[in-house]
Amino acid sequence: QFPPQKPPPQRYDVIPPRTVISLKGLVNSPERNGDQGVIQEYNPIKERYRVQFEDSQETMYIKASNMLQHVHVRIHDVKSQPELNGKTGTIITWLPAKERYNIHVSVLKKVVSLRPANVVLDTGTVGQIDGLKSKPELNGKWGTIKGWIRDSNKYDVQLSQQQVIRIKAEYMRV
Repeated sequence: QFPPQKPPPQRYDVIPPRTVISLKGLVNSPERNGDQGVIQEYNPIKERYRVQFEDSQETMYIKASNMLQHVHVRIHDVKSQPELNGKTGTIITWLPAKERYNIHVSVLKKVVSLRPANVVLDTGTVGQIDGLKSKPELNGKWGTIKGWIRDSNKYDVQLSQQQVIRIKAEYMRV
C-alpha cells in the first residue's frame, strides 16, 4: 500500500493555464517574437510553460520572461486623458523603451499607451515585480495579485503561502 499523496502546495508564482500570451525577447527564434498562443501548463522541472500557438497544434516550452500576458485591465488616474479612466481594455504589447503598455480599449476601438501606474490588473493576475528600490531582492519574483487599494494605487501580492506584500502598481509587470 502506498501512503496517500498530498496535493502539491499551491503556487502563487505560476501563470495559470488558458492565459493568452505573445512571445517577446526570443534570441534563438527571433522570428517567433509576437506570435500568440495559450498557456497549456507549467513544467516545474524545466521552469517553462508549454504554450500552444494560435491556428496550429504546435507547442513550445517558453520561459516566463519571454511571454507577455494579454490580460484584461482597468484604466486609472490618467490626468491627460480623463475620459479613459474607468474604461477596460486588454494589454497587447509592452514598449520597453517607453516603459508603457499598449492597451486595446474595445469600447473606444483604439489603442492607448499607458504607464503601469495607470493600469489596474485584475485580482488573480500573476505578475512580476520590477523596479522596486526599497526591497530590490524582490525584483524578478512572480506573485498573484490578491487585491488593489485604490487610495494608494498599490497591490497586495501573494508570493508564497506565508508571504503577502503590498507594492505600488507601477512595480508589477505582466
